[in-house]
Amino acid sequence: MSNLICSLHDQALELSKQYLACEKELLEILVKIEAKRVYLEQGYATLTEYSQKALGLSRDVSWNLVTIVHKSKAVPELKQAVQRGVLPLSKARQIAPHLTKENSQKFIKLAQTMPREKLQEALARECPKVPSVEERARVINATQAELSLCLPKEVMEKIRRAQDRVSESQKKWVGLAETLEQVVEFYLQHKDPKERAKRHEVRKSKAAVKTIQARRTVREFDGAAISHELDFRPINKPIAKIPSKNRVPIPAGIRHEVIIKNAHQCTYQDPKTKLRCEKGRFLHFHHKLPVAKGGTNALENLTLLCSAHHRLEHYQGSA
Repeated sequence: MSNLICSLHDQALELSKQYLACEKELLEILVKIEAKRVYLEQGYATLTEYSQKALGLSRDVSWNLVTIVHKSKAVPELKQAVQRGVLPLSKARQIAPHLTKENSQKFIKLAQTMPREKLQEALARECPKVPSVEERARVINATQAELSLCLPKEVMEKIRRAQDRVSESQKKWVGLAETLEQVVEFYLQHKDPKERAKRHEVRKSKAAVKTIQARRTVREFDGAAISHELDFRPINKPIAKIPSKNRVPIPAGIRHEVIIKNAHQCTYQDPKTKLRCEKGRFLHFHHKLPVAKGGTNALENLTLLCSAHHRLEHYQGSA
């Protein structure tokens, strides 16, 4: 073996040791950052966002580290095994979803002695109820994406039944992709806040037209008494509720208008990149001027924030 090859090998070994040492030190720092909520001070809503945007870590590396940080709160043995150098970060991430205080020693020992493929099989046998396949969604081309996930057998049977119904309605065989598309479309039509808000707007417009027509009809009557007896309730009048001592509930009509205005998406804008948060789940109605400072439920004073950015907004407001 030439001196050059030996030198390159020695350099690779040395850098590998440094890399593994840095992984352990980074994990320790992130544990402290999570405990002190340092990412909030830096203007990031979550530790994952901080790891990717502030530290420049890749999605996978960030996900591995943050998963271990969070799991270490319940199972400190996981972090200790990584810090001692007996458990690689990738394997720690692999066993983290399955770990409990009761099985931690067993699974950490398995992870130390087994290759990743064999470890995956062992986890599937030991924890059949916990998905052993990580959920993944990736874009293949401009029009298609690939979805990989684990489903309970009962759910798969329901999807097959839905596939039969969709095939019958279209009078042709329909694949799983089209079946899921139809099921998702049906669910969103009935449950998505954005769709409900659109239907509310349509109903409000129709109701306004009917009210105008009714009032014109009333004016044609000769007796004022008849007009007095008819009941004309304001459109969008909220259902009467017992008012809270601290704040007035946001009327349903205003809530729908806020959803339509913001396309049912978090409105937080990153101050550095100027990019808007893309989250459309776990959204909260946020008063730009807090209620405690005289803020009202007016449309212009309301916006939508995801739970993480809502927490960040209030943290920065109280700082």
